[in-house]
Amino acid sequence: MFARVAADFHLHFYEEYDPELFWRALCRNLAGDTKARQNDGIPCQRLALLTEAPGCDWFNRWAAPGASLPGGCSFAATSEPYSLALSGNDGLMAFIVQGRQVITAERLEVLTAGGFPAIDDGLPLDRVLEALTAAGVLAIIPWGAGKWLGRRGRLVEQLASAPAPPRLFLADNPARPSFWPAPRAFRMMERQGRPVLRGSDPLPLPGEEKRAGGFATLLAGEFDPLRPLASLMGILADGGPVRAMGRRDSIAVFFRRQAGLRLKKRGGR
Repeated sequence: MFARVAADFHLHFYEEYDPELFWRALCRNLAGDTKARQNDGIPCQRLALLTEAPGCDWFNRWAAPGASLPGGCSFAATSEPYSLALSGNDGLMAFIVQGRQVITAERLEVLTAGGFPAIDDGLPLDRVLEALTAAGVLAIIPWGAGKWLGRRGRLVEQLASAPAPPRLFLADNPARPSFWPAPRAFRMMERQGRPVLRGSDPLPLPGEEKRAGGFATLLAGEFDPLRPLASLMGILADGGPVRAMGRRDSIAVFFRRQAGLRLKKRGGR
């Protein structure tokens, strides 16, 4: 079926989150820009890539038979081993796709999803991208405050200016506040006909679960609810128009989140 798909390409879940608040926020936020369009008869789907770090395995916990969720929510299997359908008392809420966040030797992040190969953190960026390209899976390099400057910024620009593998994308997040201009690499990639994807990238801080799904990408194309990730990759491959969803952080929110993250890291020493 033809559908609009609101997708968060960079979602995390942390132990300190309130699960019910997290799921409700994710679905509410992803529905935000689609409600006004529902009178045209085109269905709207919500989807998130759960990009987990090594040692985190929330997806398989939720996929386990009998796993329970608060607030009357539950997961059901799809035809893909790496996606789940989240339902609540009012029916289908969203699709969750198993993903991974890899930290390269250059301290850049690379996100992937689905049947991805086992890749250790600490490998050079080119080796990580080579492995993901060979596996035919998504490879998404998300923007990070301070991470795309200097040598690392030039490395991302080199990737964006060269003919890119078909499933390589760059991504933005709300932590790039309104005063921070878009990186040149975004424009370079867009000139190749590749959209810059969006993800909420919530932090392990109190209240951050409310940000889930709040910064996302709205796409449109053929969507099979039994194969949500395969459908999403097909829509991306078709190169259709995309729409940005969500707002960037204000200056005050940017500095408050950065300060909170630094305080948490100091407290963890």
